[in-house]
Amino acid sequence: MSGELDRPLEAAVLAAQGWSLRAETPLAAWPRLAAASLEGLASGPVRIDLAFRHAHGGVPVLEGGLGATLRGTCQRCLEEMGIALRAEVRLYFGRPEQMDEDAVSAGFEPFECEPGLTLRDLLEDELLLSVPAFPVHEGGEECGPLAGRLADLEPESVGHGPAGPFAVLAGLKTRKD
Repeated sequence: MSGELDRPLEAAVLAAQGWSLRAETPLAAWPRLAAASLEGLASGPVRIDLAFRHAHGGVPVLEGGLGATLRGTCQRCLEEMGIALRAEVRLYFGRPEQMDEDAVSAGFEPFECEPGLTLRDLLEDELLLSVPAFPVHEGGEECGPLAGRLADLEPESVGHGPAGPFAVLAGLKTRKD
């Protein structure tokens, strides 16, 4: 299967064959995705469920889903957490002006293949786009003790400085020296 993912992407050929893939591969086989996970803490496989076919007009399309779980740091409590990734793939391998209303309403995105692009590169890009910029636990109750202590702080005990970023300027304006 690795050979299927690592050869140059030929969408028209794969669509003509009606090629589909439903598999799980180790996260270690996806170098950029594994690098986004905390070092040495890759958890779970990358799940793939994809199919190539021809859309109306004979243009190749790819649709399906991808999933993986990375290890990361919650930005609320600074504890380790699992980051569940899910990417829905709906790519139209034709020029945007070729897309008909059915493809547009179905949510397909036009995609131009670069020479040498592999299916793994394409799928890895899709999953990397689903990595949250600031991962946090879904519920505050899942967060570690630091988040609880921060939530319990009274606003005046956070600091003795000004309440807002422009309070310093307001204080300078009213100060008479």
